[in-house]
Amino acid sequence: MHWVDRGPEPDGLDAIRSRYTSRWIDFYKHGIGSRPTDSRWREFRVELGQRFRMQCGYCEIIYEGDVDHFRPKSRFPELVYVWDNWVFACSVCNQKNKREKWPAMGYVDPCAESESCRPEAYFRFDSMTGEIIPLNDLDQDGFDKAITMIDDLNLNSDYHLKRRAALLGKLAAGIPNDPTDETERSEALRRRFASRDSDLSSLARTWLAERGYSIDQ
Repeated sequence: MHWVDRGPEPDGLDAIRSRYTSRWIDFYKHGIGSRPTDSRWREFRVELGQRFRMQCGYCEIIYEGDVDHFRPKSRFPELVYVWDNWVFACSVCNQKNKREKWPAMGYVDPCAESESCRPEAYFRFDSMTGEIIPLNDLDQDGFDKAITMIDDLNLNSDYHLKRRAALLGKLAAGIPNDPTDETERSEALRRRFASRDSDLSSLARTWLAERGYSIDQ
C-alpha cells in the first residue's frame, strides 16, 4: 500500500448526497424502511479510478475496480456518499475480503491526510518474499492495526505473492544490483517499475532503495 491523493470531490456528488443519504441512515441507524437500493457511487467509479491511477488502493494491482466504502455502509451510513470515504479497490479486496468488516481500531486509510496515518507509516515490503509486513518500530496498537488489515484483506495470499515474485524476478533480471552499473536500458526499466502508474510500485521502490537507487517521489 502507498498513499494516494484522492483530490477534491467531483461536481454533482453533493446533490446526490443530499438526496439519498437519509435513507441509508434511516435503515441502518433507526431500522426504518427497507435497505436502500440506490448505488449512485458507481457513477463516479471511473473518476475515482483515475485518481488512483486505476490501481487498487489496498493491493496496488491495476484492475477495473469498484468504489469501496472505506468505512462500510452498514456501520457508517452517513458516509455512503462522502467522497473522502471512497477507495478505488479491486473486486477481490472489496467484495471478497473487506466487504463490511470494520475492526475496533479501523483500517489504515490509503488516503489519510496525516503522514503519521498513511500506509507508509505502517507497512513495508520484504523484498525477498514479497510479503507486506508491519514496520518494525510500530507500537502495539499500530502493529495490531497493520496485522489486522493484512489478515482481513488477505494481502499476503498466494495470488498476491505470485504476482510480487514475478515482479521481483523482472527487477533482478533487468536491473543491476549496483546502481553504478546501470545502463540506459536498465534505467528505463527502473523508471517504469518505480512509477506510480505501475502496479506494485511500492515493492519495486523497496527493492530499488535497498540497492541504493534514488527514487523519485
